[in-house]
Amino acid sequence: MDNEKADRTAESYNRQAKMYEDKWEDYLFHTHQRMLDIFTSGQEHRILDVSAGTGLMAHHLLKKDYDFSELVLNDISEEMLNRAKKRFDEHEAVSFAEFPVEKLGFEDESFDTVISVNAFHNYTDQLLALSEIHRLLKPGGKLYLLDWNKKGVFRLVNFCIDIFTNEVIQTRSADEVKNALGSVPFQVNVCEEWRYHYWKFFLIEAEK
Repeated sequence: MDNEKADRTAESYNRQAKMYEDKWEDYLFHTHQRMLDIFTSGQEHRILDVSAGTGLMAHHLLKKDYDFSELVLNDISEEMLNRAKKRFDEHEAVSFAEFPVEKLGFEDESFDTVISVNAFHNYTDQLLALSEIHRLLKPGGKLYLLDWNKKGVFRLVNFCIDIFTNEVIQTRSADEVKNALGSVPFQVNVCEEWRYHYWKFFLIEAEK
């Protein structure tokens, strides 16, 4: 893992934290709703949102009364996570962590579900991140992964984003991510691809 690159990404999101949800409201609503279209959980499930940001995904899960026993919100950006902490300061079933996704400080097979929304392109070592998630999941546990899809015209959009941001940008196509998941190994159960405005996305449900 490249710590300098990870620090750069964290610093970028620290600067964005205050205005993040307002600036990207439409984009965030769309992607989180697509995730919710396929997401399932159970009453005893322990869920990890591995790049939780301001806790918006958790907000939707609580608002829609999804079942779980514990929801852990993890993010490398201190300021983003601080906003999540303020949002859920009265929810005993929500806890917080600040690990890089490539080195998650949790015990083996300690989660039923892991979520990653709009963040995979920021991971410095994506294969190591997937291996860490696999380690944390119980047998039969699921990873829900939604991110940018480096295909078609979006390649140009992604190139421009990479030029004008200080964050790590390592966008992959859905096929590349499926191949990486298979090597860990995960079983890919669902893979959806679509375009939204100038963005192109994929959404994968994978099982350990």
